[in-house]
Amino acid sequence: MSVVNPTPNIRILVACHPGGEYLKRSSRINEYLVVTWVLLVGTGVLLVIDLHYRKPGIGVALGLMFIGVLAGFSVLVHESRVVRQLEYGRFRELFTLLSDGVIVMDPNRSIVYTNPAAVRMTGWYLGDVVPYCKYCQTRPLKLGEQRCLLAQSQDRNYFESQLLTKSGDWVNVGMNRTFLMPHRESKGRDMVITIRDVTLELQEEELRLTRRLTHHTWEVQEEERKRLSQELHDGVSQSLYAVNLGLDYLIKQVSEPQLRDKIDELKAQMNSSIDEIRTLSRTVYPAVLYSLGLVAALQTFAETLTTPELTVAYVTNMPFDTQFPTEVAVHIYRIVQEATHNAVLHGRATFVQIELERTQGTVTLDVHDNGTGFHRTDLHSTGYGLRNMEERARAIGSAIAIDSSKETGTWIHLSIPLAFHATQPE
Repeated sequence: MSVVNPTPNIRILVACHPGGEYLKRSSRINEYLVVTWVLLVGTGVLLVIDLHYRKPGIGVALGLMFIGVLAGFSVLVHESRVVRQLEYGRFRELFTLLSDGVIVMDPNRSIVYTNPAAVRMTGWYLGDVVPYCKYCQTRPLKLGEQRCLLAQSQDRNYFESQLLTKSGDWVNVGMNRTFLMPHRESKGRDMVITIRDVTLELQEEELRLTRRLTHHTWEVQEEERKRLSQELHDGVSQSLYAVNLGLDYLIKQVSEPQLRDKIDELKAQMNSSIDEIRTLSRTVYPAVLYSLGLVAALQTFAETLTTPELTVAYVTNMPFDTQFPTEVAVHIYRIVQEATHNAVLHGRATFVQIELERTQGTVTLDVHDNGTGFHRTDLHSTGYGLRNMEERARAIGSAIAIDSSKETGTWIHLSIPLAFHATQPE
């Protein structure tokens, strides 16, 4: 795995106060310290007076104050130890409950301290030797370099790689490192590694990249659809139209009835082909969507698909000149197109109703049909079409609800939060 060295989020661990006992004893230490210093200063003053005046009774007072100073220092030492033990207990609890793993290892990579989170992630315990991460195991070394990148590079204190667990699996981790001060009897410094499982983060990043790729793919598809539509309209359609004009000229030059009938048949087939090319061109790239908007484009879509065998109804409470953001309009149109295609091709529907309505800042889209539908358990095994609709719905900030059965057909619902502007006619 390649090394990454992002600037990690600065994470500051703040130990919450360890309860009322800690606060009481800390406050008590301050009070004892003040009293002890007062007694110490008083003892010094009495000592000076006793040396200068040699009055009876000062020595007794001096002795009592000296005993008080000793008692004060004794109490201070005791209370300091108690507070230190409380602090140690609370910080140990902090590291125990920490969600990040903490591993302290000596220069030989033997674990001298670890917390439960690190054990859960890696399975390694005290005394175990920490293996090198996947990157460090295979990275090329220069003469004199250490195998561990974090130990070698002083200016790198974070990177992500995979760490081998005791069970033999690999876990994706982000690692921070620091060094402890060396012990008096040791020349090397223990290294502290904080590890965090970044598997979920990597999955989320992969999902973000996938969505970006999907979005880019849609853009490329729309551009290619536009180019193909223009080719059909300006190239193939115009060529067929020229052939049709040639047939018109030819029929005027022919007097034989059978040949004229044959040319008429060819003209009829040619006109049918021209109509099919035009319909295909509008389906591939609906120019009306970009010129007149979504509301008018869906009306044209419904009228184009309606035949004696199939009725596509379109219901809306929005003016035809309502302007949607281009990206939103394209996604909604393609969802309707895919839903209708599925209803007719797979559900064998004879009736499809498209409803596009505005309700207080949101636009709702409903597409339902009288086809054979599919069972709910088949939703997770459906093909690319439904997944594509889900991705398009997510891209415009809407979830997609699908209800289908073999008795009632299929119903698809979206609720899209929009801030769009409608241009009213003057």
